[in-house]
Amino acid sequence: MKQKEHNKCCLCGSTDVADTGYKLRDSKELKVLRCNNCSLVFLSSFEHIYKDFYKNGKMHSPNFQPERWLVASNTDDTRRFESLKSRIKGKSVLDFGCGAGGFLIKAKEIADVYGVEQQEALSEFFIKNKLNVYPTLESIDKKFDVITMFHVLEHLRDPETMIEQLLNFLNDNGELIIEVPNEDDALLSLYKCRAFANFTHWRCHLFCFNKKTLKNLVNKCNAKINYIKPIQRFGLANHLYWIFKGEKGGHLKWTFFNKLDCVYKNLLKILGKSDTLMISLSNIKD
Repeated sequence: MKQKEHNKCCLCGSTDVADTGYKLRDSKELKVLRCNNCSLVFLSSFEHIYKDFYKNGKMHSPNFQPERWLVASNTDDTRRFESLKSRIKGKSVLDFGCGAGGFLIKAKEIADVYGVEQQEALSEFFIKNKLNVYPTLESIDKKFDVITMFHVLEHLRDPETMIEQLLNFLNDNGELIIEVPNEDDALLSLYKCRAFANFTHWRCHLFCFNKKTLKNLVNKCNAKINYIKPIQRFGLANHLYWIFKGEKGGHLKWTFFNKLDCVYKNLLKILGKSDTLMISLSNIKD
């Protein structure tokens, strides 16, 4: 059955929406749209993400293993922990959409940590690793000093409502930290690498935000923005491999470029072309 397609922007409501021409790596039916008014990028339909989609593990292949997920996410989990450990030490922390719990496993050594993860197949894994993880926000009856949400917002059909709900779970002077992919990624906006564009867009990424659209979304939630920080996860070898080979994994194959990563990554952040954005929010005080 053909899915009902969006005819206006999900953020600003403009009807000036156009097909980017990008393909999705896992769907021939869906399109990647861009609003010509506010620049939000989003999929042509969200109907494939039904209520229990993530609960039933539809984001992963049937034979996925949480241990392998932890290994794959370790670099990002370590980066996030090292970046935030001074702010979470001795605090109560909730990681919304915690996946296999890699960040929580590191953070529980210095903080009182909890998670929210819908995927039922992970419940025994959480018990094994002594993690307190709830299936939904509605299961929680406490508030937190810090709430994190790493690469989850773009998966949600209604990100505005979710931000508002998470803000309600903050203690006074609490902080909500969100990390998302950046649509102004150099491979997309600077090098215009079609192979990367057709890989990075997929059916579970309903949105792709840049600094402007992320700020516009948060402003609708009536939240205070503490900062927006650019993060560059991948280096020069990865980018050159995409440009010349049209494939991922260059950072593992052309390792001789890795010595240049510090300069290259800093340059992309200065140019506003980083692959990731981190935003910190707080409730506006009366």
